[in-house]
Amino acid sequence: GSGAALDAASRGLKVACIERGDFASETSSRSTKLIWAGIRYLATSAAGLLSKNLFLKPAETVKDFWGEFMMVVGCHRERRYMLEKQEHLTKWIPIAIPFDKYIVWPPPFGHPLFALFPLLAPFVLKFYDSLSQFSCPPSYVMGPQQAKEKFPQLSHRKLKFVSVFYEAQHNDARTNLAIALSAAEHGAAISNYVEATEMIFD
Repeated sequence: GSGAALDAASRGLKVACIERGDFASETSSRSTKLIWAGIRYLATSAAGLLSKNLFLKPAETVKDFWGEFMMVVGCHRERRYMLEKQEHLTKWIPIAIPFDKYIVWPPPFGHPLFALFPLLAPFVLKFYDSLSQFSCPPSYVMGPQQAKEKFPQLSHRKLKFVSVFYEAQHNDARTNLAIALSAAEHGAAISNYVEATEMIFD
């Protein structure tokens, strides 16, 4: 709502934005607050490209792969933009991927190559880092003992190793409020603890 209000107000439209509670108290308050750059979609796009559809429908398969891959590239670009423009509201957080075996079976995404993911993960994550031009902290590998010290929630796991990569996190409530204030500066009428009960049309 705040984003739509800012967009409309900056275009010269008359805008009112109301919220029945605190700003960002609904969907935003329940989110992970991650600025996710799409590592899962990188995996699903690769799985699609390496499927039998590459031989049955090559043009369509490559097109689908490229579209999904470019979406991930776009997510990296947006993540970097937010981190550079909102340094006071964003930060990097480490995400651990624990591995208790070197071969996973049945393989993720149903493709045999993904059975090797524990061995390929460090290289995949370096490629993931490269999509943001290495603007993120570098991914790395940790041994079992060090991983359990840094990530206590893994203390009960029998680990081979842990791959760590970084995603961004932001304070979405403050971001929402900043957008609402920016909309107000552009002339929008912004108010919280106001509830719409009916629409009146002239």
